[in-house]
Amino acid sequence: MFLELAVIAAIYICIIYHPKHVLRVVGVIAIPFVKLYVNRRVANGLEDSSRKTERFGIPSHVRPFGKLIWIHAVSVGEVLSVIPFIEEFRGINGNVNVVLTTMTLTAANLIKERFPETIIHQFIPFDIFQWVRRFVKFWEPDAVFFVESELWPNTLFHLAEIGIPTYLLNTRISSKTLKRLQFAKKFFNFLPFKPFREVFVPSKEMKMRIMELGAQNVSVTPNMKTISKMLPFDDEIAASLKYKFRQRCVWIAVSTHKGEEEIILEAHKKIKKSCENVLTVIAIRHPERAEEVTGLCDTFGLSSIRHTVAKEERFEIQEDIYIIDQIGCLGNFFEVIDTALICGSLIPGIGGHNMLEPLHFSCNILTGQFTENCEDIYQAVQAVCPKVSGVDDLSENIIQSINTYRRTIAGRSNKNFISSWQRAIKQISLTVYWTPQSIYRMKK
Repeated sequence: MFLELAVIAAIYICIIYHPKHVLRVVGVIAIPFVKLYVNRRVANGLEDSSRKTERFGIPSHVRPFGKLIWIHAVSVGEVLSVIPFIEEFRGINGNVNVVLTTMTLTAANLIKERFPETIIHQFIPFDIFQWVRRFVKFWEPDAVFFVESELWPNTLFHLAEIGIPTYLLNTRISSKTLKRLQFAKKFFNFLPFKPFREVFVPSKEMKMRIMELGAQNVSVTPNMKTISKMLPFDDEIAASLKYKFRQRCVWIAVSTHKGEEEIILEAHKKIKKSCENVLTVIAIRHPERAEEVTGLCDTFGLSSIRHTVAKEERFEIQEDIYIIDQIGCLGNFFEVIDTALICGSLIPGIGGHNMLEPLHFSCNILTGQFTENCEDIYQAVQAVCPKVSGVDDLSENIIQSINTYRRTIAGRSNKNFISSWQRAIKQISLTVYWTPQSIYRMKK
């Protein structure tokens, strides 16, 4: 018993006083398990088999000459939010090279579609010191930007250790995450935001949270997602969708998560009692769930068709549910559908998604009750974005919108929000600290 307690006490002391070394040892032990995990993700279609070695820090692209910044955005939402930042930053800093890393395959596909040559995409290596060191040594970034709440300790420790300036953009922490981080601070002396040269947050409340957890330089800037540009759309594809939907009363549920489709399908059945020809379009947040959602429609006794099937045909849609199982095409749907429900907000634990994308098309928008991750955006749009709670409330609002709303109000997104964040980008761009190249020579 005494020996066991002594071992536990020794481990605890090591974690408190030598967290960097403990994490590196744990990382070495985890390598074979992480490789098995990556292979499993490849088998499930969640990783690109031809690029899986990028997750081990092995590059698949040549480093271009000149200054280079590394930006990490987890998935599609973060990628879309960081696009205006990249454009503004490159305009101010002489078209600096950009390596944009993501975690998900859907985000990689979006970058390939939107930026086929101008931005280098890589999958971020797992947070194991040897892989992170390999990645950083190859790319030699002059500055690093993480988006929202990406806190990879081995990566942050290494960047700080070799002197590369690291910034955190659009930082958001949920109440649940805050409690976990406060626990880590109290019992393990872990200060996750200490390695950042500067942290940019969307509210004063968030600033206080971040400073409690080690951040030393914190600036309040508007949420980056408020300057997302109008999604691209194709006139011909939009016209084809309009033809297919022409006999139907259509509404769209955007960025749905597991647990939300049931609510939407129940609402569809209630709406159908008042509007027999209703068509519900479901844009799944993660397209790989298409088969699961198709099965769910069958369970509810509703017919469905996938976009990847329907887009190849020129016929009217007769099914109850139209499932969008492809990324990068939402603009075409916003162009022809007047009513949009922004999901990630119908059940707790997700925090909502960006309401501004359909507003650029002057859609009538609704959202659920759980929007804690988007409250700063919601404050700007609440006058035109009612919150709905439950199947009855949702179906009543959709029926009213289908019957009464027509696009007559344009450009309702808050332009002052947009200009203020653009000013913030300029400030960041002009004051960013660049890595002295001598650092790389010294470390090689």
